Amino acid sequence: MAKVRPKKHAPHTDMTAMTDVAFLLLTFFIMTATFKSNDAEITTPSSISQIKVPDDDIMVISIDKAGKVFFGVDAKPVRAAMLENIGQSKGITFTETEKAKFALQSSFGFPLNQLKPWLNMSKEQMPNVKQPGIPVDSTGASELADWVYAARKANSQLRIALKGDNLSKFPVFKDVLSNLQSQNINKFNLITGSEQAPAGYTND
Repeated sequence: MAKVRPKKHAPHTDMTAMTDVAFLLLTFFIMTATFKSNDAEITTPSSISQIKVPDDDIMVISIDKAGKVFFGVDAKPVRAAMLENIGQSKGITFTETEKAKFALQSSFGFPLNQLKPWLNMSKEQMPNVKQPGIPVDSTGASELADWVYAARKANSQLRIALKGDNLSKFPVFKDVLSNLQSQNINKFNLITGSEQAPAGYTND
């Protein structure tokens, strides 16, 4: 009598758990992703200072080689509050969607009258727009001063750092200082590249 052989079945792997993990990872990356940074490319001058610029509670004013001024703060909630503050002072209403988009920007360089059209673009279009820079002049009462005030109102503990390109012109830097001084700000950090200190150098 012939033996009855059991039918062979192809091996089966339950992929349910793997699919769950894949979707969890995908959701995590989507929720934590930010828009592509549109920060200006800035090559800072070097220095031998060993004092580090703080990583939190900081606003950064950047000047690129063409003299365009950019502004940013480090925390998303502060960015959203800052936008609401300047909107209230200038009579501009920003939607929740616009605030959410703005909160994702590490820095920006738009005049106020161009900000809403930029925020209403798609996330794919936004990084491709050439930013003209925040208006700043020697009067100390330009839009840069308004942003500084709005940011400090959102977080009074914010410290200020200036980041200038090695090729930027001094008059623009001077105008930035005038806008800070109009807000009674005379103390700030300078962001520079690192350079090897000579033998025997100390920060004292």
